[in-house]
Amino acid sequence: MQIPATTLAHLFFLLNSLLFSSSFIQGFQPLPAPSSGGNHDFRPPSLPPALPPMVGDGGEGGSSPPSPAVFGEWHERSPEAPAPMLGNGVGGDSNERAGEVAASAPATDDGEVRWCAVRDEVEECRLFVRVINQLMGYTWKCVQRDQFQDCMESIKQGEADLVNLEAGLAYNAFINHSMKAIANEMYCDHSKTYEAVAVVNRRACENNEKISLMDFKGHKSCHGGYSTAAGWNYPINYIKNLINNEKMNDREIATSFFSGVCTPSEIEGFGICNACSKENETCPETGLYSGHSGAFRCLVEELGDIAFVKGDTALLYSMDGPHSQLWSTKSIRDFMYLCPQGGCREINGYPGDCSFGHVPANVIMAHNSMPNKMRKHVLETLTNTSLVDALYGTNSVRSHLFSPSTQGLAVIKKVTRFYLGKSASISQSILNLNAPEARVAIYAKNNSSDETFSSSSSSSCIWCSQVMTKLSVLMLPLIFGILTPK
Repeated sequence: MQIPATTLAHLFFLLNSLLFSSSFIQGFQPLPAPSSGGNHDFRPPSLPPALPPMVGDGGEGGSSPPSPAVFGEWHERSPEAPAPMLGNGVGGDSNERAGEVAASAPATDDGEVRWCAVRDEVEECRLFVRVINQLMGYTWKCVQRDQFQDCMESIKQGEADLVNLEAGLAYNAFINHSMKAIANEMYCDHSKTYEAVAVVNRRACENNEKISLMDFKGHKSCHGGYSTAAGWNYPINYIKNLINNEKMNDREIATSFFSGVCTPSEIEGFGICNACSKENETCPETGLYSGHSGAFRCLVEELGDIAFVKGDTALLYSMDGPHSQLWSTKSIRDFMYLCPQGGCREINGYPGDCSFGHVPANVIMAHNSMPNKMRKHVLETLTNTSLVDALYGTNSVRSHLFSPSTQGLAVIKKVTRFYLGKSASISQSILNLNAPEARVAIYAKNNSSDETFSSSSSSSCIWCSQVMTKLSVLMLPLIFGILTPK
């Protein structure tokens, strides 16, 4: 029986449309739940098919590649698969289509680089740009905003160019504000990750040698910020798998597991403050218990029994630490790491497998449309050896603008989704716990669209894409052989 040519043609175009749509979901590849430790470097099982460079991407492969002395070997890459949209958000390394994100203004090259500083970052920012402006080239300026969300929106609107974000917020910027990661902080021994850990009082460990996270059910917890990687996403995702409950959202998981929670938030209504404030009061991002140091302070002042922080937070802010504060009334010997799988470990800055996993270092984010010339200048400046010595040799800009343990900055050569790796997958897992209306409220508060999205497993997405590609290629000769007049 001969198949009509029109039927084969319809089948071909159907296969190609499926192939096209599959490329939009390959980038989001859920990874396993947090383990007790080990190396969690992201290694995608396969990459999406190569696509032509996108106009205005501002990515690698531009007409004026940076000098090898600064960046090493320069690789042309395939653009990152677009992220799913929340509200009107678009994945940071994808090219926006005309009219699809009306509120987004592409970055322009007017000879200025504007660093977005949040609250008390602005003084360090002014010192930072004062040093940078001694060099020839662009003029650097500081743009002050009240919240990181405001900085993301300002960059999206073309009112600022750069901001430094931790991994949880960076994922937000990537999927909702057309932003991409261009550089990352470097820590001791050139490390580009840190550990997400739980810190508890030593006496709790000494009273129970087999103590585990489950023993803190019904106790009070301290988190540096809602939706942050080490402070919220990693531990809540771990608890979600620990209690095996997919029906509750992230805040319900926290409040059902702990008797009290201190979680500041920039977004009104999403902070949980019953452990660190009076009844009906809030614990804003500007408060005493915000950030990793704030979460540790919550533990020091015995408002909580467990703090979820970076691996070196207790070392930095204890009474005998280099960044001790007036509230730092306890020694590092008064605390221990709580291992998720059970037991405790001395705090030395290297928790190993006594953690919830590696978190990518904080990242410098820019708008996806930043011109190549400006991007080259920014990266050359941020990795300038003399600037590194001047800026990171003291604590001058490391209190707020960068992490206290920052030793310098490095160029990110991976596309944003792969750089964030496991952290992005965990952020997506937390996001999926929330109802569609909550997703828009949290991550796209300034958008009015009702668009939501659904996730797909990585293996099925990649398998589907590969199969469709092969089928399309195999059918081309058949279809066009039939349709070609004899």
